[in-house]
Amino acid sequence: MPVAFAVADREFYAPLESSRDRGEIFRPANPPEGWLGIDFGVWTTWYREDRKPGVEDGWKVHVSARADRLAPVLDTVAEICFEQEVTFKHLSCRLFYLWTHHKQAARQANGKFIAVYPRSAEAAGALMERLREALADEEGPHILTDRRYKDSRTVHYRYGAFTRRSRIRPDGTDLLLVRDGNGQETEDRRGMSFVLPEGVSDPFTERVTAARRPAARSASGPAAKKLSFQGYVFDEAVRFSNGGGVYKGHEEASGRPVFIKEARAHSGVDQDGAAAPDYLRGEWRVLQELRTTDPGLAPEPVAYFRQGEHEFLAMELIEGKSLNSWMADNQPMLSGERTPEAFAAYYGRCERILAGIEEALERLHTAGYLFVDVSPGNVLVTGDDGVRLVDFEAARRPGTPFTPLGTLGYSPPPDLVARAGGDPFLYDDYGVSALAQLLVGPYHHSIRHNPDTLSHLRHELSAYAPVSEVLWHRATKFHRPDGPTAGPTAGAIAGPHAGPVAGPVAGPVAGAVAGAAAPGRPERLPTPESVAAEPLRHLAELRDRTGDALLAMADLAHPARVFPTVPDGYRTNTLCVAYGTAGVVHALGRAGRTLPDGLLERLRRDALAARTDLAPGLYVGLSGIAWILADRGLLDEARELLAVADGHPLTTGAASVTLYGGSAGLALAHLALYGRTGDEHHVDRAQALAAALPSDEAITPSLGPDDATGLMHGRCGVALMLRQLAAVTGERDHLRRGVRLLHAELDRDPAPGTPRMYFPISAADSRSLPYLYCGSAGMAHTVTRYLRAVDDQRLTEALPRLLAALRSGAPAMSGLQQGLAGLGFALADHAVLTGDEPSRQEAIRIARGLYKFAVPHPTGVRFLGDRLLRFSADLWSGSAGVLLFLSQLLDPRPGALLTAGLPAAVPTPESALAPR
Repeated sequence: MPVAFAVADREFYAPLESSRDRGEIFRPANPPEGWLGIDFGVWTTWYREDRKPGVEDGWKVHVSARADRLAPVLDTVAEICFEQEVTFKHLSCRLFYLWTHHKQAARQANGKFIAVYPRSAEAAGALMERLREALADEEGPHILTDRRYKDSRTVHYRYGAFTRRSRIRPDGTDLLLVRDGNGQETEDRRGMSFVLPEGVSDPFTERVTAARRPAARSASGPAAKKLSFQGYVFDEAVRFSNGGGVYKGHEEASGRPVFIKEARAHSGVDQDGAAAPDYLRGEWRVLQELRTTDPGLAPEPVAYFRQGEHEFLAMELIEGKSLNSWMADNQPMLSGERTPEAFAAYYGRCERILAGIEEALERLHTAGYLFVDVSPGNVLVTGDDGVRLVDFEAARRPGTPFTPLGTLGYSPPPDLVARAGGDPFLYDDYGVSALAQLLVGPYHHSIRHNPDTLSHLRHELSAYAPVSEVLWHRATKFHRPDGPTAGPTAGAIAGPHAGPVAGPVAGPVAGAVAGAAAPGRPERLPTPESVAAEPLRHLAELRDRTGDALLAMADLAHPARVFPTVPDGYRTNTLCVAYGTAGVVHALGRAGRTLPDGLLERLRRDALAARTDLAPGLYVGLSGIAWILADRGLLDEARELLAVADGHPLTTGAASVTLYGGSAGLALAHLALYGRTGDEHHVDRAQALAAALPSDEAITPSLGPDDATGLMHGRCGVALMLRQLAAVTGERDHLRRGVRLLHAELDRDPAPGTPRMYFPISAADSRSLPYLYCGSAGMAHTVTRYLRAVDDQRLTEALPRLLAALRSGAPAMSGLQQGLAGLGFALADHAVLTGDEPSRQEAIRIARGLYKFAVPHPTGVRFLGDRLLRFSADLWSGSAGVLLFLSQLLDPRPGALLTAGLPAAVPTPESALAPR
């Protein structure tokens, strides 16, 4: 749940438990003497001070509760646990309850308010019986991972680990473990259904009857396609949230297609306590009224019904594309057809669509309602560019108090709402303007922080065709570039200190998620005309100001991290190359910046202390950290970390062979150490790791789930390692193997014969992307290196299409691995290796595009990290990655993206194989 990491801090991502303003604090009434309450994460655990350690695995009891009954339920459960001397824990405060029960929360955590740890199955049964009786009048959300006990609506149970045990995954996250019935450790699965480890049976199962189970629960699983009740067949699940699912279906009797929304009881809770069923009932009432007052404005309501504890709304199924999808399919910057005619046609269609949206909203206002959540997913574009509004759950009457639902980037910032005098029509007006921004360019979050972003966007677009004045006026209504403009609302947020990023909902929760303007007055960025006139000078300034702000973000006193990172950094570790200190140190070094005093020592000390707990991989673990320490002269420490990585289960077998987290990355790190020491041991280790690779036919399971493609998780990364190994050893078998792997990757091209080549992320994710970590940029990076050593017709024919994908890409993020900087990096890299001047000019053009993301700050220039909710220093998606690209563009040197080099004293076996 990335948005939860944007609650605790208004500038940087941070774990939810670090929040200071927690609201109501939960604590049982009158804990007996001898019981201790300890806060850990979002939980408070209660146990007897003299209690001996309990069992490690067993029947865990969960108790759920309604948002308005939390304190009484906690008191009741705590009294029973104190009486029976059973350890238990509960969510520590209302803020934590909200963010585990909110619509955007993780579904498997929903309902888990209290967890109790009885010592045996018999004790669990007695406890649940007692809780069932004491909580007979209470209700709570159903917990998807659990079974309910008997007819209780709050008491649940599952078999799981009582003490945390885990095994590291190749991606650096923890796989939680539990012992099965045979005493073997296996995954403690916490998915969307009740699952028992092998050899464990449910001693309470006879007490659960089919009639008592929630009949609609299977709507969340694979069986949803054929699920049928209340006269409706659920044909296809569209998406799920913590509040419930949405489905395409049909009326069983007539065959009429319908769209069905589901609301789970007491789930999808909002700040004011309203839950998903409250919003669904409200939408039903609005649709019924609009059917009479303005037919055709909203989807026609068909039926409202309950099944078990779930509520459902069936309505007219409207065929069309969401505005997001329509934009992605038609925007010339994304489609690659960047001609004046294409832009003019696109802008004309945008104007018609926006006019249709405004007309629909005016009809809704005349009918006495605000739409409130004007966002791309709630606007469908029909085949003739007509417009239909859908999802009326946020619709409210003007003048009535409400907690407005909103979508990130499309809901007005709280300060604007306040300065606009509480004008309720602001929500719809602002939403339309944000939709216009989407159609021009999806840079909402950067624009919120720096409206001058719009000037750079317009200048970029004008290189192809003039931007529609009508469309531009709508897009800039609330965010004017080049300083404040007239008008009470525009002036309220214009200028470089513009308002914060809105949260997923407005009101107090959005306030928690909203960003904050930086203190002081930052130096403004240059105009796009200045950047175009002297690009290299201004890009050098951008590099330097990015480095300045990056250094200023260092916090050596912070207990959890030195540099601000993204949620994946907290889920893995804050030391690694991808998300942690090592990656920032690498970028700063490539930029020639001096590290703050104590930074390298902090990295060295923390890495050695955590070496047995970290994954072995290049980007998320020991191998990458060792590489960075070796670059800084700490060779003994680097050897020690690599020795631990060598013995790790993930790299000793074929568990993982990827560049990101497996043996390919470890082999590259060994080659890097060889380049710095000349020690042949490292070449031997790299050779052994390459020899242990599974055959071409058997390699898929070692790439991780879903047969991923790309540099980080696919065959492309393995091929890159083999290319570098061949450069060191001169063994062309490595090149032949690498070519075969690249050919297998090319086989995944979904559109052969087209001008541009993309790749799906994996067998389970068909999105075709141009990025460095998973798409065209990573392949171009590797193929360019192979074509310096081999003569392969298929790779030769593929490279122009790969480069074309980079030149036509227009990512909505700025980062290195999954954004604009990565596309520019691959083009700059290609230019250096081949001398191709068009690629260099394209890389410069892309670098100029970074001004669409740059946010001036008193310390320099910052960039938003993954998901663009907060600023981040990380190499993967934040400022360090941008700095690395700009440094390589302006001062190219080998090895920027952790590709191994050779010491000058070691001759290359074959000049064509010289590493880059």
